[in-house]
Amino acid sequence: MKTLQILLTLMALIFLISCSPGNNTSQNNQDVNFNKISTSGSIDQTAANQAKEKVSRHDSVTAVNAVNTDKKLIIAFEIEHNKRFQLADIGKKIQKEMEKKFSGHKVEVSTDKRLVFDISKLEERIARNDISSKNLKKEVNRLIKLMKDKT
Repeated sequence: MKTLQILLTLMALIFLISCSPGNNTSQNNQDVNFNKISTSGSIDQTAANQAKEKVSRHDSVTAVNAVNTDKKLIIAFEIEHNKRFQLADIGKKIQKEMEKKFSGHKVEVSTDKRLVFDISKLEERIARNDISSKNLKKEVNRLIKLMKDKT
């Protein structure tokens, strides 16, 4: 009986120590992964760069990608793994912020990893001047359609 009591006390101590709030392993906000796209090219990406900076200020965001046309802005971001349960709330909050800040654009926000990847590739093409304005609009429309597709 005495050994059982000692064992339970020891297990309780280990549990309490491992769950202490001082053991913070979350990422620092300065480690957000995003690249600014040059605005000196033929396709102006000022709105996308501003959106990336604004979204990257959120504590739970780990990576953000964004592309804009003259009327549309698409943003895709990743969040910390331990914040995945709050994904819908974070997405809605960022959507509202971006719609308020970029009222001249139709803003679409997504947390889908596939869209993060696709927008990243699109950003690279814009940086290399490997895409025309017309093709950018087509690609943005395709990505928006993917965002809304619920398969």
